[in-house]
Amino acid sequence: MSGSDAKERILRLIDDSENTWLKAAFYGDPKVSAILERLFEAWESAGRRGMPIDYATSEELEDLEKAAVKYASMSEAELQMIAYGRMTGSEEGLSLARFIRRLLGLD
Repeated sequence: MSGSDAKERILRLIDDSENTWLKAAFYGDPKVSAILERLFEAWESAGRRGMPIDYATSEELEDLEKAAVKYASMSEAELQMIAYGRMTGSEEGLSLARFIRRLLGLD
């Protein structure tokens, strides 16, 4: 897949989605965050020409695309557990049981 195809797929799967849990899981992913931080720095250095994703290497695009596909294929409940787990400091997200216990105020 070409770089422009990968960019389009990432944008379609993540940025065009109305699912905020999907976006939270994707953008909260530590590897994605690290890549995006570098891309925003490169974009800023280039006078904000184009989009930050335009400054991604082929490897970074591949990593971003894999993450986009991974998160886009997850259920709403899985995305919520991952996003909520990251917000509470658990890098792996929460187990379903812990997620339900937290929602019910039992944990």
